[in-house]
Amino acid sequence: MDALITFDVEKNMFRSNTILGKRVSNLFPLLLVFTFASLAVAQPEPGDERAITLSVDSKLTGFFAGEKPTSIDQIELVQEHVQTLAEKVQKTVVGIGVGAAQGSGVIISRDGYVLTAAHVSGQAGRNAVIFLSDGRRIPARTLGLNRTFDAGLMKIAVEDWEEQNWPHADMGVSNDIELGEWVMAVGHPGGFQVDRNPVVRLGRIVHTYEDVLTSDCTLIGGDSGGPLFSMDGRVVGIHSRIGPELSHNVHAPIDSFKEGWERMTNQEQWGNTPGAPLIGVTGGQNDDAAEIESIMPGSPAALAGIKKGDIIIRFAGKDITTFDSLVNVVAVHRPGEKVIVNILRNKKELEIELTIGRAGPRIPQPPEEDSSFKAQPIANDYNSWMSYIASYKPATVHQRNYETIVNAFAPVVNKAGNSTIRISDGQRQLALGVVISADGYILTKASEILSDELEFPLSCSDRKGNIFEATFISHRPKFDLLMLKADTRKLKPIKWNIDEQPLGSWLISPSISENPMAIGVVSAHPRSIRGGLLGVFLGETPDGVRVEQVFPNTAAARAKMQRGDIILKVNDIEITDREQLINTVRSHLPGEKITLHVRRGEEELAIDAVLGREEDIAGSRAVEQQNLGGPLSSRRSGFQSVLQHDTILRPEQCGGPILNTKGQAIGINIARATRVASYALPASVIVEVIDEMKIRDADLPVEESTDSE
Repeated sequence: MDALITFDVEKNMFRSNTILGKRVSNLFPLLLVFTFASLAVAQPEPGDERAITLSVDSKLTGFFAGEKPTSIDQIELVQEHVQTLAEKVQKTVVGIGVGAAQGSGVIISRDGYVLTAAHVSGQAGRNAVIFLSDGRRIPARTLGLNRTFDAGLMKIAVEDWEEQNWPHADMGVSNDIELGEWVMAVGHPGGFQVDRNPVVRLGRIVHTYEDVLTSDCTLIGGDSGGPLFSMDGRVVGIHSRIGPELSHNVHAPIDSFKEGWERMTNQEQWGNTPGAPLIGVTGGQNDDAAEIESIMPGSPAALAGIKKGDIIIRFAGKDITTFDSLVNVVAVHRPGEKVIVNILRNKKELEIELTIGRAGPRIPQPPEEDSSFKAQPIANDYNSWMSYIASYKPATVHQRNYETIVNAFAPVVNKAGNSTIRISDGQRQLALGVVISADGYILTKASEILSDELEFPLSCSDRKGNIFEATFISHRPKFDLLMLKADTRKLKPIKWNIDEQPLGSWLISPSISENPMAIGVVSAHPRSIRGGLLGVFLGETPDGVRVEQVFPNTAAARAKMQRGDIILKVNDIEITDREQLINTVRSHLPGEKITLHVRRGEEELAIDAVLGREEDIAGSRAVEQQNLGGPLSSRRSGFQSVLQHDTILRPEQCGGPILNTKGQAIGINIARATRVASYALPASVIVEVIDEMKIRDADLPVEESTDSE
């Protein structure tokens, strides 16, 4: 079922409503009546021989500890290990539904204990549902929680657990984790989906603190409660929340679960909800420096002696050049941490010690009589985190995309040769393209290029510095593909590999440089991505599928649908239940017009609706979280088959090939889709349309009428 996820600040929980359109979860309200099995309180033994673990080859220990790759042979050994690990841990990762809250979890004992986040499990003693990776739904019960660490515990409520012998992971040790160590995040971003496996993301530990780990394994709503695995398959953290940057993903350390195990099994609830780091200053008026505009009374900055007009030049040893850079640096520190702040005051440098504070659930406000206060963002309270749109910065030394890691994949790019093309309008890059034949045919992503304002031919350049022009040949909206023809024969066609890539396989995205643009891994098996949004809350009655609520600023609202409408047909398809209605609508792209046949009272009406997108739903937390990762492609749905991977791209970096470690193209990057995912059209899809796309379309290209999500 489809859900609109919002966050209740007062109760610190996610809420969801049924929305016809983009699939966010398959969760729906259930009346759960379960017989709860008695609970053993013994902590699962470390190293349980039945737990899913994986030994690490001695040739890989240095790399997994953070050392740069030594050769392509080692990179391929790493790939084999990660593929095996990704496949092994899949069965241990579950989706979770507790009332309106949803998230992820991991089974850590054969009798069905499940670790998750405290904000997912919520109050102890509640009925819940567990979604296994094979699609089964089984009952569970919430146990205790530690709010300070965002640690929650549940147990599968099935009496014959000995027969089930649940596939489970082992708990590792988080206290020994080092910066730069490689880890794997798995979960259900956006909520459990029947047609999608638990999603894999590979990254590294970026920061370690007493109460959290942070990694560059990208997360989003729905991932909360999912496991962070070390390379031996043991759980070292549980996903908790995200920060303003793609590299800031927060996990509760596994040691916090072990320390509070007995209390959680006894259904105790304790601790304080973690807040965002806060220093209590505003700024942003000076584009050239982090100049302080105002100080929040009683804030850490005020207590430390920071004054209006001060310019912060270093924070905890990191250079600060703008107020935005201050926001980013504060974000990776912890409430209660003492740091040294270097400021310029009247052209003199001063050094101040500051203790970072904790933001509350609401934006702190100064006294009304303080007329000097200006309504600028407070660095770094919770709401400024969620409104900040992350930019792409060079990766730091402990991140996956650090240059010494990425550049080790240069031999892969060299094997692919001069097959990637930069396409521009003469001033800015529009997209990348891939050479598909020696006589100059180039495939690229259509929606990043075609518009009423664009004129052909387009300017193209390649790795060797050649500049040439390319003309329009054909367009296939179904695949969002555009075929161009270059006026040169100096290009090398790409070699395709149509084999399906296992989970965890390395994927390399080239540009026109000698080094890769980015690297990532296969996150999910190929599947279709559909997506038009109608914008109604649905219920089922004996009379049919009933509209319970129409959300403002949506396709349904614009079509003047009403509460109580019974939806009988979509176009010519008769609707029998809610799931069929959702699937039918989602088979259409945003921007497409559909005709809904509805019964309103005694009258039957035909209503035309132009489908919208997720952003139409005002206040959607999911949209806010997606924005914490940079711009997304305008067309990112309506694909019959995509390969999901965790490579971080910008929209204009799509359209080019994506390579395996042999330098073969396994597809074309077709969309930057979400904060946690990019999509590639598989090579098996592309090779079937290449020949027909070489035939010039009869009409000149025009802008597509169908919008996208």
